[in-house]
Amino acid sequence: MSKNRARDRAARARMEATGAFRARAARTVDTTHSPEPTVGTTAFLLDASIPVDPHPGLADGATMDELFAALVARSAHHLERDGHPYPAFFDVYLVCPPAKEPQPGDAPPGWRNIGAFVLVTARRPWHLDDESQHVTTDAFRAARDALNAHWPGLPDWAGHAALPLETLAAMRGKFTDEDLLGLVHEMQDSAIHHTWTIGADPELDRSRW
Repeated sequence: MSKNRARDRAARARMEATGAFRARAARTVDTTHSPEPTVGTTAFLLDASIPVDPHPGLADGATMDELFAALVARSAHHLERDGHPYPAFFDVYLVCPPAKEPQPGDAPPGWRNIGAFVLVTARRPWHLDDESQHVTTDAFRAARDALNAHWPGLPDWAGHAALPLETLAAMRGKFTDEDLLGLVHEMQDSAIHHTWTIGADPELDRSRW
């Protein structure tokens, strides 16, 4: 089994375990006590723009798409909430853009659109309402800031954006836990490149187990 395939299976297992934990939590959490944070995973689709011209100093054989994915993966080291940082781990899957002719407003001159499906693993109080949404927001902000720092000058109107997994699924008429996992599998299987956070908390990189 290839290393990437093994990591894909591990990421899917994390999603399945997270979903099971949330279902149990909804039924069993005693609201008079605060359960300990646990390791869980959420996901979002990142819609971004990168420069058309190659980055100066790009390593031989490397592509701008791969550099983009690496920057997003590395941004997992910079998640924070209300000024308090917390460790996270990203699996980043580059997704093929829709097959269509470029349209005015897709990206400003000198830039092009690119997309990535990002699985975010962190130790958080997932039992709290909207925690998944908050983690998605934290992760997106870290990725956005990393991209803007590396490639400044993107106009505000063309800024990067995120679409949570649940919203993406709902847009496709998918609402069950099985539907969400199926969408994760679809994104993983169709990815043209996969990378992940280097140097993350080993507890969060579950693929090594």
